Amino acid sequence: MESLPEDVLLEIFSRLPARSAARLRAMSRSWRAELSSPSFVDLHLRRANTTAPPKLFCCPCDDKLMLADQWCLYDLQLGGGPGRELVRGGEFGDVLPAPLTKPLRGLVLVMCYGRNGVYVCNPSTGGEALALPDTELPSKATFRPSLGPGPPYYRNVAYGLGYCSAAKEFKVVRMFSEGHYEETATRCEVFVLDSPAYWRPAAGKPPPACIVENTGVFLDRSVHFLCSDGGGMVSFNVADESFGSLPAPPPLAAAVYGVADWRIRERMTELDGCLCVCQYACGSDGHGPCRLWLLRRHGGGDETAARWEKLCCIDPIPWPSRSIVPLCMYGEKILMRTGRSVVFAVDAAACGGGAPEILFRPDEHEATAGEFEDTQLPALGLYEESLVPVGRTVEEIVFSSPATRAWSDVLKWLPARTVSELSVVCKAWRAMVTTDRFIRSHAVHANMAARRPRIRFVMDPVGGVPADIDRHTDEIHEPDISPKPFVCSQPCHGLNVGSFSDVLDFVCNPIMDYHEELPLIESDDDYDDDGDDDIFYGRIALGYDEEIYWLVDPALGPASATTTTPPTSACELVALDCRNAVARHHYDVVRGPPMPPCGRVSVLRLHGALCVACSDRDANAIDVWAMQQGAGTAVWSMVYRIELAGYSPEYTSEKTTVMGVDPTSGRILLNTEQSLGYYDPKTGELETIYRVRRMYQEANDGSGAWYDGRFCAVVCEESLFWYPVWRDYAQ
Repeated sequence: MESLPEDVLLEIFSRLPARSAARLRAMSRSWRAELSSPSFVDLHLRRANTTAPPKLFCCPCDDKLMLADQWCLYDLQLGGGPGRELVRGGEFGDVLPAPLTKPLRGLVLVMCYGRNGVYVCNPSTGGEALALPDTELPSKATFRPSLGPGPPYYRNVAYGLGYCSAAKEFKVVRMFSEGHYEETATRCEVFVLDSPAYWRPAAGKPPPACIVENTGVFLDRSVHFLCSDGGGMVSFNVADESFGSLPAPPPLAAAVYGVADWRIRERMTELDGCLCVCQYACGSDGHGPCRLWLLRRHGGGDETAARWEKLCCIDPIPWPSRSIVPLCMYGEKILMRTGRSVVFAVDAAACGGGAPEILFRPDEHEATAGEFEDTQLPALGLYEESLVPVGRTVEEIVFSSPATRAWSDVLKWLPARTVSELSVVCKAWRAMVTTDRFIRSHAVHANMAARRPRIRFVMDPVGGVPADIDRHTDEIHEPDISPKPFVCSQPCHGLNVGSFSDVLDFVCNPIMDYHEELPLIESDDDYDDDGDDDIFYGRIALGYDEEIYWLVDPALGPASATTTTPPTSACELVALDCRNAVARHHYDVVRGPPMPPCGRVSVLRLHGALCVACSDRDANAIDVWAMQQGAGTAVWSMVYRIELAGYSPEYTSEKTTVMGVDPTSGRILLNTEQSLGYYDPKTGELETIYRVRRMYQEANDGSGAWYDGRFCAVVCEESLFWYPVWRDYAQ
């Protein structure tokens, strides 16, 4: 090898698969620099993709994923079944990636089912993937309650990937359309790969209101989006970020096929160097013919000279599917794929006539065998050999700057609201405060100073805006009351979880006015056959890199088989280690403190220690026990005894909950859901800081009955955390 000239070696290496060429970088530092240079990356992109057969990848079916901890993306050998493994699960977690775009210099835009996160991936190098920020649940596609004018909220978001050859930049473009409010205009945002900036508005002005649902297609230096409301196509120039328009193909009327209620579907892609639109009608009774249109340019390539030409018409009866999309040209034939990952070829010269040639059926091969779901975005797509990197994460780029690290050390001490307001100062700050690194650091440092607990009322557990307790004198911000009890946790890195009766669970960050409903019952199957269900108060808990503790119901008997002490003499707790919850698959049992034969028991955290509050019904008092870890066993000691006899009936041991301790005074915060007060363990005095104004409220069912009013008060922590619950917002 040493006798060969370097240019000959580079010519050989440029024809190798991307994964093999990337491994050669380990030979020496000089070869690493040479094989990573832009010139060699471009040379390899041209040389390694000169073979005629298109390169495709496919993922096993869904039920196979459930049985395996590590799934794979396989290289497809057309006519010969799956070949080598391309990507092993891990880069995308435990969810299935579906390609959104064709490869652009080797990079593919993919979306992960079950999470809806969007990634930039290079399948040829083993699945190198970059998660794009704010894509699991984009802020502009999420309804955020507000006391003032509502922030922008869009129903649709469509993504596209483009490349600017002059600046040598990859740009991810997304279009927000169909706003919740009629006056909301279409918006476009740009994310530049390997750049310290965050999502930013496009330089040009987006077109007026239109509905964009399909993924953008990159061709001729622009990303093109097909409008689903008949508004033609919107073109985004990747270089100067200006907008243009192109005509849409002739509409396909479902009535042509005699079925007026069929739904017309349109998908756009690139085929033979032209924009291609696939139109097909489908309904409950069957599928109509599939038409392919090409936008060809005549006379110098002027956009005004572009004409739509009908390429062919395909009969989908042999393979009915929700999605039939052309992949690429395969010689004189068109390579197509269905929603069940079936690949076939049709003769374009014969206008789609004749029998199709089946090139790949996943159920015929062991690696991908199984029943594939018919979906709009199957896990099958094109790839090409490429050494183009996906780029660094925003976090890596942002914190590589000394100035940014210095500002991070300043901002992490500020309140969450202040940080949120400062995030609009510049793009670099916006990118910094949205990284996981800063959010985790801020949650720790912003709560280190000893201060009185901040209390907020959850106005509506389904999605209302919380209100501070110091605004309770304002009639407008009077907390909502309910006849049903609330159960809400202490804050965990700023997040609180709770239960509202047997209706729903919710997670919230009261500081940032963030609420998310967690539906409790998904279907009737969640109920037992005998009519009983497993819904109970305190059913939900939240943990982060620590252990979560639950009390064992004494009526169920001891949790540990070796326990011989009667359950009435001491309580038991079940502990789940969040750090090893998946790997361990079991719970630990912890023996709790002594408890009275009857009374209310709750678990909480005080002064960083696990505590158990036991009510003494006879004495109308609450005993608070703290756990200290001894030599392999838990040692419990009583730290507080709260005497409530002098404050009854407003405060009783059975309806009073310990919420926390004021670090500035040592007083204990108590909550009865109708009153809030601070109890001084030194003097035994109790100061009520809030009482519900309307102790009773008339039921809204017309019965004329009245019920006890209860509010939901939570202790808040400064935090920027939020929980992105997956929603089907863009399919």
